[in-house]
Amino acid sequence: MNWNFPFMADMHSITIPALEAMSAVKHAFTTRKDGHGARNNGIKSPEDWRAVAEAFKIDPERVITVNQAHGENIVKVDMRNYRSMRSTQADAMITKAAGLALGVETADCVPVLLFDPATPAVAAVHAGWRSTVKKIVRKAVRKMQEAFGSDPARMIAAIGPAIGPECYEVDEPVMGPVREAFSFWKEVTAPCGKDRWSLDLVKANKIELVQAGLAKGNIHAVGLCTSCRKDLFYSFRVEGRTGRMLSVIMLKP
Repeated sequence: MNWNFPFMADMHSITIPALEAMSAVKHAFTTRKDGHGARNNGIKSPEDWRAVAEAFKIDPERVITVNQAHGENIVKVDMRNYRSMRSTQADAMITKAAGLALGVETADCVPVLLFDPATPAVAAVHAGWRSTVKKIVRKAVRKMQEAFGSDPARMIAAIGPAIGPECYEVDEPVMGPVREAFSFWKEVTAPCGKDRWSLDLVKANKIELVQAGLAKGNIHAVGLCTSCRKDLFYSFRVEGRTGRMLSVIMLKP
């Protein structure tokens, strides 16, 4: 893990060395340092990520977010449609357009950034438990294959801060869909009381990425729990109504 301070003196972010080493792409996982983050007052604003735009040297309207719906919709973003994305219901975006920063907002859910260095192309994926059981990361990889001819074997994945299994306890209404979706469900869950289980969403998405064709060595995770580290991250499970971090990736112009 590599800590960077690329935005402003009063804001921190995290980057993954494997992506940081790539000259064609820029990425970041923001933190809550000094109160930075979206929807601190429960209202989404284009100004939420101005600091990100300044760091990426782009106009704020080119930091692209969608209306996340905990589903499986994946949208292709380009220079013709990017202005309409803020009102589009989706949980993943893909693009090969340089200068558009794709971002997903999280406060416990799993953010996944994908980079195909050959096309090149990128994706940003929001994987809460509902989107995870709908196999959204696998579908995002497939969408990149179909839209851009991307080869999963050469893709790099970066998984940002998310709630860890030590803090994520679920009941049967969640476990039922998990069992149904994943033959490997026993690898990502553990019983922790009567009709209660811990769930490792990060591991589930890692396995899904491997099954989508990515090499294990190309899948990197920050490995920090948003619930345990509420000094660094917003956590909906701990705090309820709270802010959001941004996980963002962009092909450099």
